[in-house]
Amino acid sequence: MGTLLASAARTASGTQVLTGDMTLLDAAAFLLSVTAAATEVDDTLDVYLQHSPDGGTNYDDFVHFTQVLGNGGAKKLIAEWSGEQAVESELHALADATLAAGVLQGPKSGTWRLKWVIADAGGGAASFTFSVSMSGRRRRR
Repeated sequence: MGTLLASAARTASGTQVLTGDMTLLDAAAFLLSVTAAATEVDDTLDVYLQHSPDGGTNYDDFVHFTQVLGNGGAKKLIAEWSGEQAVESELHALADATLAAGVLQGPKSGTWRLKWVIADAGGGAASFTFSVSMSGRRRRR
């Protein structure tokens, strides 16, 4: 699938709905590539992958990359997901940008989005330059 979110300097939180039928995937590796981070240690970037069980009204986290600190510099983080593994929790409340860092395995709905949360603790303008890409394996028919 390639690039899910192109590299750009971002100063505010946001979302990007992913196009295509994600139900065709049975596994994927996601790469968060941060090429520049804000300069303050208290500035943070959190990036999530979410799916929507109701077609885009509500979203539920299934990937949360390790939080990036403002003075952390460039880094690459990878998350590996498999839709073929058993779900880790059969019942949970929807988590919209509240999942602890990690990956929830198991099947997901077909509507996905990326969500990023940028926090500036110092009252200035935090800026993070990053991209997200994916390499996926399609289901066999």
